[in-house]
Parts: sequence; C-alpha cells; structure tokens
Amino acid sequence: MVAIAAGGYEIYIRTLGLPLEVQTAYVSMQRAGQPGVVLTGSGYVVTQHKYITIGTKILGQIMEEPIEEGQHVKKGDLLGRIDDRDYRAQLHQAIADRDLAAANVRLKEAHAARIRTLYKNKVASRDQLDVADNALAVPRAELARSEAAIDFAKFNVSQCYITSPINGIVLKKYRELGDTINYGGNIQAGGGATDIVQLADTEDMRAEVDINEIDIAKVVLGAQAKVIPDAYFDRSFNATVVKIYPEADRQKGTVKVEVSINHPDLAIIKPEMSARVNFSTVARHADEKPVLLVPKKAIMTVNGAAYTWTIKGGVAEQVTIKRGREMEDGVEIREGLNNGDKVIVEPPASLKEGQAVVAKSG
Repeated sequence: MVAIAAGGYEIYIRTLGLPLEVQTAYVSMQRAGQPGVVLTGSGYVVTQHKYITIGTKILGQIMEEPIEEGQHVKKGDLLGRIDDRDYRAQLHQAIADRDLAAANVRLKEAHAARIRTLYKNKVASRDQLDVADNALAVPRAELARSEAAIDFAKFNVSQCYITSPINGIVLKKYRELGDTINYGGNIQAGGGATDIVQLADTEDMRAEVDINEIDIAKVVLGAQAKVIPDAYFDRSFNATVVKIYPEADRQKGTVKVEVSINHPDLAIIKPEMSARVNFSTVARHADEKPVLLVPKKAIMTVNGAAYTWTIKGGVAEQVTIKRGREMEDGVEIREGLNNGDKVIVEPPASLKEGQAVVAKSG
C-alpha cells in the first residue's frame, strides 16, 4: 500500500502544472468549387407557411365565390362574398342612432348653456345647473355608444367580402355558391364552421425531406440542392437549404430538412407533390475564390450557436464563429477566425477557457 501511494504521488508531482495535450489543426485558405451530389432524400413539396385556412367571423349566405381548386390567386383577390343586406341595414340603423344622439347632444348643450347663464346671473339655482349638466351627459354617452355601433357594423360589412391575404393557390373549397354559413351547419371534411377556403403560399415553395440522422452532418444551411418531382423525373429545380429542424424523430431516426426552390414552375410544382432532393457538397475548382476552412471535428454547436477552441499564447480560447458551406475538406468559416489560426480538433469535454494546452507531437 505504501509503494502504491508513493507511485501515485510521484505521477502527481511529474504532471502537476503540465499543459493538456490536444490535437490541433490550422485554419487555411483553400479553393471551393462546383457542387457535387453528396446525399439524396425523398419527401414532399410544401410551402413556407404551410397552409392557410381562410374564413369569416360572421354568418350568412354565400352570394359569390369566384374560385376553384387549383386556381392561383393574388393578394387582395376576392375569395367569396356573403349576403350583406342584413349587415348593411344594421349599419344604416347605427348611423341613424348616431344622428339622433348627436341631435340630442346639441339640444341638451343649448339648454345647459342657457341654465349656466341664468346661474351666473343668479336666476337659476345650483341644482338646476347640475340637472342640466347631467341631462347633457346622457346623450353624449349615447352618441359614443352609437359611434361604436357604427364601427362594429362596418366591420361586419367588411367581413362579407373575403379576400386573399397572400399570393397563393386554392387547395380546398369548404363551401359552394348558395351555401349558408351557420354554426353547426353542413361543411366539407376538414373545415371549421365558418371556414371557406384553404390556400397554399406560392411565394416560397419548398421541399421537405427526412434525412437519416447519421447523414445529417452532410447537410448545412445555405448548401445547394436540386428538387426533382417524381411526376416529372426529367425536370429539376435549383434549391437552397433553408431549414434544418432542431429535433430528430426518435422513432424514425431522421431529421427533417427544408429546401427553398429558387424559381419554381408553378405549372409543375404543386403542394404535397412527392419529390426527390439531391443535396450538394463542394469539390475543388481552380476558378473559385478561396475560402477559410477548418476540420469538421473542430466545430462545436450548443443551442444552435457554433464555436471552436483556438490556442493563443499557449491557452485555450473559445471563439464564436459563423459557419458556411460544408465541403469535402472541411467547413467554410465566414466570421470569427483568420487564416493561420490554430484550432483544437475533437476538444476534450473537460476543456475550459484559459486552460494551458499544447499540441500533441507527431
């Protein structure tokens, strides 16, 4: 036992204060190049905002509905018109009530003014003045209430005209011309009590695919891709990776990825259409501008923020970076590092800011 203790103490003395040995690499300027296919996934065409259900907040009969499934609509286009005669009648009634209240206000103001003059001349009593002022407050309150009723009636009239809030395509009609919108009425499957139509936003068409979590490191934001609809296997559309979902599907072992189609042909690209997505990596090409590259295993990510460990003055320093494309030789660094910086590859989990480190020999 004494020999073991002595041996442990000797090791402690020899290692005390020595810097941690780590594997290192240098940040280097290299030439990027033309993309090549690195991964293929299958999925479906979607839109940025998925699907939008448009309806109304009022009840009534549909008098006009100039749309059909598959029709492209622009922002502000009429989707449906509800019979507004009842609501316009309510608006006219509210306006009449407002005019009556305004007339009563003028009458009571004139009466209160006369009483106030008489009070100043000590002809009328204070009680008479208070009664006159109170009599004026009532029609003023009625005037305010009638003006609010006008605003509400105008809102109801406006709800009779349902217009598109986006540039999109009609996916589904829940109502037909002549249908009456009422709570508990008959509606097509999937629609709510006051829903009229479902739209898809065509301003940002995307393809959504599931990538095996083993391969997700090959996909980076901003990478180029091609979308090939299954129905048009001879057509392809350039796309860009715009979203990598933060959570994997435990059951399937996949991560969902979205690519934005740069210039979709809306005559071909349709929501929910099955498609194949070819993701690209980068191979060398002499004509491309050089970029800063670091090894993939030198980059750490926490809560979506990327960083590396660098060695400066013999100590470890954590540096936040902005990463770019993932390439065969490493990952492009757009901000945070400079050519020639020394980074730590596969940094130990116990590494701390300011800890003394040294590159492994050999």
